[in-house]
Amino acid sequence: MNFSIREIYITIAICCATLSTSAMTPAEVESAVNAAKEAPKNQILNREAANALKESGRFAEAISFYLKGGNSGNLGIAESYFYLYNYDKAEEYLDKYLEKRSKADEAKDNEFSYGDENSTTDWTEHLRSRIELGRSMLDRVEKIQIIDSINVASDVFFKYMKLAGSAGHLVDQDEIERLVSKEYLDSFGIASILAPAYISESGDDMIWYGSSHDGDAQMFESIRLADGSWDEPTKLFDYASMFGDKNGSWVSYPFLMSDGVTLYFAADGDKSLGELDIFISRRDEDGFLQPSNIGMPYNSPYNDYLYAIDEVTGAGWWVSDRNMIKDSVTVYTFIPQELRINYPVDTPGLVNYAKISSIKITQDANTDYEAFRKRIANISDEKNTKSENQFELALPGGKILHRFTEFNNPEAAETMKQYLAEQKSFAELKNRLSTLRGDYGSGNKSVGSEILDIEKLIENKRIEIKRLRNSIVNLESQ
Repeated sequence: MNFSIREIYITIAICCATLSTSAMTPAEVESAVNAAKEAPKNQILNREAANALKESGRFAEAISFYLKGGNSGNLGIAESYFYLYNYDKAEEYLDKYLEKRSKADEAKDNEFSYGDENSTTDWTEHLRSRIELGRSMLDRVEKIQIIDSINVASDVFFKYMKLAGSAGHLVDQDEIERLVSKEYLDSFGIASILAPAYISESGDDMIWYGSSHDGDAQMFESIRLADGSWDEPTKLFDYASMFGDKNGSWVSYPFLMSDGVTLYFAADGDKSLGELDIFISRRDEDGFLQPSNIGMPYNSPYNDYLYAIDEVTGAGWWVSDRNMIKDSVTVYTFIPQELRINYPVDTPGLVNYAKISSIKITQDANTDYEAFRKRIANISDEKNTKSENQFELALPGGKILHRFTEFNNPEAAETMKQYLAEQKSFAELKNRLSTLRGDYGSGNKSVGSEILDIEKLIENKRIEIKRLRNSIVNLESQ
């Protein structure tokens, strides 16, 4: 079944942790395209082929099929041009669609919401506002130097951001759950907590976010007391309190600068170009102030997640799924500026700088990026040598094991070795899968069978890792 960008966007706006990649397999996309080619006058088949191509990120190809898809195809063309950063063309075809929009299409368009079924709006109005926002953001594309990028599994991307200790660190759900009791979660109506959370250099301040039962997200702060215990979490903000309206549902991916005042985070809603955009806010005695969208190239029509600055190395990091590799994101490393400098609006190829079509075009031939990379690597190595922890295993009752010598049960220790080996293999498979999907998306269809094989291996590994962890806990708890 094909979904329109509008329908996918509604789904993403509800969960906001889902990547905007096609639900169709590559084979299904090609099948839809072939069916349309065999019946070039069939509007339905042409729209289905166009939808499949668009949802796979093949926007330019999709337009040629939408042109044969009747008036509904004009909306698809508008959406496609939006993702191509051609906002004038997007607006032109949106107007064409609205001139002849049927009552049935109008009713369907009015189903758009951010998860609140009692608060809906016209998708075309939302699309127009995003077109206008994109046009204004394209006038202020920041000129930065990107020194590296890597595609990694979306659920562990923060582990690839090599931050110096003074910048704080990012932790996963296990760490948050260890510090925040279920009673506190229940008192705030939090159904689940999500990674990553930010913990300050001192380890005494943690900013994290959770999802309520209705699907909205809330940002919290936890402070460690003098006796080492953690105080009851404080609710910092949700979407409505931060932005002053309810046309959004998600605040997430916090990073607090070392000044303790400047917060970067991601949010959806009317002020976001994509599903999630990165925002900046500053704290005063009354809380966090009205946030600002940090613009392009950091934000895009896709999900842009976490933005962090390491003042020791002088490196900046941000994370995006704009490359549309399933279950993966791209982690960019760049050199931040003290003062923002934007490209002139008449810069040739400005869209390429906005969308980051290549990191090489952002680089300066006179800058030694290798020295920059080594500085990051050296700090990472220093952090690793200081840490004597071999793993982290939480046991019932609050006890946490970090080294093999801490096990009481020899069989549990041996099982832990298997567990760590499986985890390493699992990570390697996920990174290999990310690479192959990138190759496939670039036109190398020969890797399709290997992708399917690795997907099966990953699922089997996931089950085995869960089994081994349960076995370790049971053995050590005997």
